[in-house]
Amino acid sequence: MKMLKITASALAALTLASALSSCSGGIRGVDPVDWTEYDELIASAQSAGDADEHIRLLHSAEDMLMATSCVIPLYDYRDAYMQKPDLTGVYSTHFGAKYFMYADTAAEDGVISAYLGELPDSFDPALATTIEALTVVSNTFSGLYTHDADGGVKPALCESCDVSTDGLTYIFRLREGLLWSDGSKLGASDFIFSWRRVVDASTGSPYEQLFDMIARDEDGKLMISADESDTTLTVTLSSPCSYFIELCAFPAFYPVNESCVESAEGYLDIYDNIVDPDAWTESINYTTCGAYVYAGITDGRYVFRRNDKFYDAANAGTDTLELLFGVGSDNAYSLYNGGSLDYLGAIPSDVHDEVKGTSEYFSDDINGVYYLAFDFNASVFSGMTSDNAAKLRRAVSLYIDREYITRKITEDGEEIATSIVPASISGGEYRQNGGGYEYPYPDGGYYSVSTDDNRELAWEIIKELGMDADGDGKLDPEYRFTLSYLTGDSKRDIDIAQSIQQDLSELGIMVKVSAVSDRVFDFESGIYNYDVIALGSLSYYDDPNSTLERWTTDAFGNYSRLGSLLVEENENAY
Repeated sequence: MKMLKITASALAALTLASALSSCSGGIRGVDPVDWTEYDELIASAQSAGDADEHIRLLHSAEDMLMATSCVIPLYDYRDAYMQKPDLTGVYSTHFGAKYFMYADTAAEDGVISAYLGELPDSFDPALATTIEALTVVSNTFSGLYTHDADGGVKPALCESCDVSTDGLTYIFRLREGLLWSDGSKLGASDFIFSWRRVVDASTGSPYEQLFDMIARDEDGKLMISADESDTTLTVTLSSPCSYFIELCAFPAFYPVNESCVESAEGYLDIYDNIVDPDAWTESINYTTCGAYVYAGITDGRYVFRRNDKFYDAANAGTDTLELLFGVGSDNAYSLYNGGSLDYLGAIPSDVHDEVKGTSEYFSDDINGVYYLAFDFNASVFSGMTSDNAAKLRRAVSLYIDREYITRKITEDGEEIATSIVPASISGGEYRQNGGGYEYPYPDGGYYSVSTDDNRELAWEIIKELGMDADGDGKLDPEYRFTLSYLTGDSKRDIDIAQSIQQDLSELGIMVKVSAVSDRVFDFESGIYNYDVIALGSLSYYDDPNSTLERWTTDAFGNYSRLGSLLVEENENAY
């Protein structure tokens, strides 16, 4: 269905909202606007007891965020994959991790061989962020709860949970006889160590904010405790949280073995400072509590063996799981066709349509978005009001050809994203018009899916700003600028960057692309060495708050620096 073009009144509403509530603090020459209201909306939504009020508050926050045009959604993630008929029982979570632990194969060797994609960034539950990494962690560790094949959660390491009537106290009773893979006892105290480790700044976990609803004691420690038998875990929240149980199924909430972590070579320096928080996962047979244990690399494949200490080992699948990473989708596709892979997690874009109708093709929704984020403090906006800077950012975002990106570059049949909140979140209900809320576009979102419609609106904005006086469809020479663009070094990242580079050159905007390794990317993004950055966002739990809370002032994922310190307004701002 073709989306309608935004009307002048709708555009005015967007830019007015930007002027009232856009990112604060910025740079010399950008008039500051407080971001406190956004922080308060998210906090109120998290503690709202009424479901309708929760959604209403989140829609208000989403409007504020998108009105800044600091966030540019490109496409919603989908997970297209192929698997052999002999392979059964594989299922996925809403954040894209694949569960192989209950899978089975009719292959004679009884081995499941799968290509997942890029090499994982970490095997540590506190540090794993990519879908590949989360898949490894989900099959080698377990939490209080786990995801089932129907998309819900069910008890895993815990046997039951009691919640107080005020929703602030959770009492988890662990299963009897839980063991780590090394045979040592797994107890409630392991959760205390692990959760406090995630929120410890020296760990560098991106998931610290997920624990914000847990109350802190006078020393600032999470209010979690174990009974004398170490079989009951009590958690005290600072405010009710309707999705706390679901959070307990996310890998960041999985326990890790304290002795294994802290005794690893390279974990500490000579002064007992943590220098490599995931050093412990670099050794063979590091201690786990899930269905598999790591057994090393054979012929370029990461090998995982059945963990007979796993609480549900009797129902787990095959004895061996072999995972292949980083060879590229073309090579992996050849291996799959040659019979040496049972599962193909990345389908080459040039064969996607060809295999789409076959019995071995599958496609799942993932609650995630690939997007760009402008740094509000970028010097290219120097001398502009926050209103005009937001308009310029919106014009840039509208000019990007999302149709080309999803049709020619992505490999999983992705759809154009029209908001930072994934279209599939909450089963797709949140992103629908109705129930007292209407998006600017009738299909639910802040953009059209038509490149032509978006570009026509971009030209209108540029003319309104007085930056195209001669009407040639480009910024006049005196307004042209260069954007520094930070991205990863995968083929997809680079192809998308080059496509955007070509698009914006038509406007007279030069894009200087810096495609770097994960380690360099982490460093450069940490010091905000970019004007615009390319990122992927996964929703860790199935609620729009999972996305929107990342843009609060102090959030780890706030790459636009919304809510940074206020500065004096420049009276000569453009």
